[in-house]
Amino acid sequence: MSKKASTRHPMTREKPILLGFVVQRKGLDGRMEISVRWGRLFSTLLLLAIVGWFAMAGALYFHFKYNKEFDEVSYTKMLTLFPLGLDAHRTEMGNYHIQKGLDEIKQGNYRDALRLLRLGVARAPANLEGRRVLAEFYEIALKRHDIAADQLLKGLEQGGIDDIDYLKQTLRVLLRYQMDEEIQSLADKYLPKEPELTDINRTLAFGAANANYLRGNYDRADDYLSEYKLLESLEGVLLSSQISWDRGNQEAAIDKMEDSIQKFPNSEPLLMQLSRYNRELGKIDEARRYAILRNVSDPLSAAPRLELLYIYNKSDDSEREQRETQRMLQQFSDDESALQALANFAADTGNVDLARRTYEEALENEFNIDAFALLLIEAHLVDKDYDGALEFSEELLKERPDWLTSRWAIFNSLRAVASYGINRPDLGEIYLQDFIDESNNQPQTYLAVARRFTKIDRHQQARKILMVAYQKTPTNQKILSELIRTELTLGNTENLNRLLSRLLEMRRPQMELLVEAYHKLGSDRFIFTPDRQSLLLQLSAILRENSQSLQELSS
Repeated sequence: MSKKASTRHPMTREKPILLGFVVQRKGLDGRMEISVRWGRLFSTLLLLAIVGWFAMAGALYFHFKYNKEFDEVSYTKMLTLFPLGLDAHRTEMGNYHIQKGLDEIKQGNYRDALRLLRLGVARAPANLEGRRVLAEFYEIALKRHDIAADQLLKGLEQGGIDDIDYLKQTLRVLLRYQMDEEIQSLADKYLPKEPELTDINRTLAFGAANANYLRGNYDRADDYLSEYKLLESLEGVLLSSQISWDRGNQEAAIDKMEDSIQKFPNSEPLLMQLSRYNRELGKIDEARRYAILRNVSDPLSAAPRLELLYIYNKSDDSEREQRETQRMLQQFSDDESALQALANFAADTGNVDLARRTYEEALENEFNIDAFALLLIEAHLVDKDYDGALEFSEELLKERPDWLTSRWAIFNSLRAVASYGINRPDLGEIYLQDFIDESNNQPQTYLAVARRFTKIDRHQQARKILMVAYQKTPTNQKILSELIRTELTLGNTENLNRLLSRLLEMRRPQMELLVEAYHKLGSDRFIFTPDRQSLLLQLSAILRENSQSLQELSS
């Protein structure tokens, strides 16, 4: 009986394989059967996924904390990083690096700050503060204004166009490096066809007006000023007056500013510009009146008093000039910036006695003495007292003050001018080479030293300095203009066509320089200048546009 039962219901033996996820058994027909334990498989896979997720979150946590220097990373945030939190995490990490970079700046760790700011801005491109500071690094520390401008321009697309402070900084950088076409492109892109008088639009319109003014596009600049009601502001009035002045309408320029005095009473820029314009026109009484008005509104300011000194000097009113300098020495003897401004006046006018007085006052008050000492040497040079300049230089060398090392190049440039002035080119060349070999000289320093040599008719030395300066800063229009003027004086034709072509691509050049170039290029001395005829045609067209008659050009 039991035998029959066992035959009717045969027993099968199961054998687990593949870690128990699959079962192997022999069927009734003797064949081997395989079946998957799906429940166990799915539950195991789910468990592994959960464990893997937590493990990956841990790996990401350690990766960002130690490899990416993201100390504020949290494990819980790593659990939710994928798939929806990646962009937010990237931005958060970028903002963290930017803040850390700003902290490094405060501690003086500029190298680490630059690295962190680069990382931060790349990950958080909409962080305008980080982008602004990074642009300053590129412009000031790395001397890459092109990258700085690009950083700022990209920030405008990340919300910077709605941040007026960020927009102003961008426009300042673009204007500083003659990137006027970029400003015009911004105006075309963001300004509406019908003017809307928002603060953002007016700021951008004023930037475009400045850019067009500097390029000589006076009509377009005036259009921006009028369409966006910028003449209601002091800056707009001053720019409009400058446009009139440069167009040759000097009286109109002065009238515009005089009409705005009631609207902007006691405005220092307005009164000082009126004084300078009148001084340039030889209207000494009017110039004095506006300088006095400025002084009355702010008697503690040195600026209007200095303007009065320049007026007295130009009108040869030595008595009043001397009396005013004595008053300023008494009033501002303990004011370092005002005293240095007075020393600058002494150097500009060759007033050695006044320069010495400012130097002595600075010594007595324990001011930073370097600027005062150098200005005293300059005063000797302007007064053509080259022996006195060298004598005072020797006194400084004997005393060996601490500042002399940091100002060694500028100090040697002054000694070079004085040495050439007493006809000692052997010494002058040594001092001049010391100045040229200094890699940290600023463009304005090169320009000032070159002009000193020009004043003593040492044009070859001036050219040597300007060539070095131009190679270092080929976009500096003032240096290029001075170099062209020197080449014209020396009669050098080799590079003149290239230099002039470069100048004509820049902002509106000085008309007197273009007139000089036109006259000299037309002479036989420059007959072998490359592309001479093409340059003459370009110069003629520009001068015609600027109301220069053919009779004036040929005279």
